[in-house]
Amino acid sequence: MEEKLWHLKDKLTDLLFLGMALVIPLILLTFVLFPVFKVFLASFMEGDQLSLVFYRELFLTGKVKLLGNTLLVNGLSTLFASALGLALALVVARSSWPGKNILNFAAILHIISPPFVSAIVFIMLFGRRGFITSNLLGLDVNLIGWGAIVFLQTLGNASIAYLIMVNVLKRIDKNLERSALDLGASRLRVFFTVTLPLMLPGITAAGLLVFTNILADFGTPILVGGGFRVLASEAYIQVIARHNMGFAAALCMVLLVPCLSIVLLEKLALGNRLYLSSSLSQEGRDGEKEQILSKPVLAALSFICFVFAFLTFAEVATLVIGAFTNIWGYDFTFSLRHLTSVWEQGFRSIKNSLRFATLVALFGPFLGICTAYFLQKSKNFSRRFLEFLAILPYAVPGPVMGISYILAFNSYPLLLTGTFFIVVFVSIIRELPISFNAGKAVLHQVTGSLEQASTDLGSNRWQTLTRVVLPLMAPAYRVGMVHAFIHAMITIGAIIFLITPRNKVITFEIFTAVNSGRLGEGAAFALFLIIMTLAGLGVFHLVSKMPAIWKIIKERFTAYGIRAKKYN
Repeated sequence: MEEKLWHLKDKLTDLLFLGMALVIPLILLTFVLFPVFKVFLASFMEGDQLSLVFYRELFLTGKVKLLGNTLLVNGLSTLFASALGLALALVVARSSWPGKNILNFAAILHIISPPFVSAIVFIMLFGRRGFITSNLLGLDVNLIGWGAIVFLQTLGNASIAYLIMVNVLKRIDKNLERSALDLGASRLRVFFTVTLPLMLPGITAAGLLVFTNILADFGTPILVGGGFRVLASEAYIQVIARHNMGFAAALCMVLLVPCLSIVLLEKLALGNRLYLSSSLSQEGRDGEKEQILSKPVLAALSFICFVFAFLTFAEVATLVIGAFTNIWGYDFTFSLRHLTSVWEQGFRSIKNSLRFATLVALFGPFLGICTAYFLQKSKNFSRRFLEFLAILPYAVPGPVMGISYILAFNSYPLLLTGTFFIVVFVSIIRELPISFNAGKAVLHQVTGSLEQASTDLGSNRWQTLTRVVLPLMAPAYRVGMVHAFIHAMITIGAIIFLITPRNKVITFEIFTAVNSGRLGEGAAFALFLIIMTLAGLGVFHLVSKMPAIWKIIKERFTAYGIRAKKYN
């Protein structure tokens, strides 16, 4: 009887894999390749005729300056954000400065903040009716333009670069650096010949992610750019204000070129080189940390990082004050009207944000991990192509993805535009590369060793799947779940074209409030969103700890029962 049961479970395992073989390629083809193809096709169609009119309008008119504006802002913002992230990582991972935990907290605050918080605070402080420019200095100026865009994008994306680089830096074996110092190399030479080369994969990954995030940022140029436009902001205007989907599609295709190019350049830069140290860093030996950087350099980097932390906390403080101020710039008396308005008029948006983020956090990592497992086991010739599709959303800017979904799913049999499901689907697909790469990293270890050992010891396929593979995949699922929840709560680029009045979310409310001059209401919405994101992360953390808590409770009850039985 038991043998038949295990045979049935093995059949179930085969059935699950067959389901993956049918569903996963269908999902990737339908929700990744098909929308991108529709954008490509729409960029060459004028009515029912093939035409290059949209590309001629872009490259042969005054709109060609959009390309220069985009490259200027993206290049400077990516360079400065990556450099600031590297400085933060070096101070946190390679110094004994007691205040480095403050830097880590400041970076996390930026990660969970809505995308327009920096722009809101900048307008509140340095706009035409800004507190500093107008109320303190009495100046009638408006410090907007490309410089403001670069400044805000640098602050907003430095945290992303930092989190990637610091994890790489903490895993570098410090014995290599220590040995180089003992052999007489200067600190500067050790940094450039040992530390920096080992960090190169992390630096390129951080630069790639920062570049694609900045390229997809349409809100900051619209809010603080004045008349300075980039490709992403122009695509937004073409869809929302002018309903010119053809020209917006052409802009999307041009946006895709630098994104795909930077991915290719990363592969070419790293090539087939190996960036490995002999062992992992021993993080517990804090007292023996070697100062790779000289004291003057470390002091300069610490000062820059302190300024970053100060600006971050000042940003949050300004946001809180703005939410409780009657009319910013005119009447600074205490008022609860913004919070009351947000709660009464924006309750549906608050509920929608929580619902979307929870669904994406639960199902997004599941799709990514299943895709990684299927492609790891698959021997099909199309495996490389499907892997490319699984990673493609990583290189597609949010506005491009949103416009592609409008073009792809606005007619039968895939009429999803305007529904609740299209917002969930696009958010899940945007999160696919993160959970896919996390699952793939785990499966490289499982498939090579533990899974084979389980089979050699007599376990069947069902036992190996449930007792070896799934428990080891749990950390990857948790990482994907936390990232998906945060990103779904604060995302705007991919969903702004898909939102209907019934499906509005808080980030959309923030953008529309600030864009229409209602700074206090926008600050109140942003404050609500930050609090909700922190609360949601706390709930997910508690849920993830429940198995361990339940295990402790069972052990204590068992021990209590044994003692009671002994004394009775």
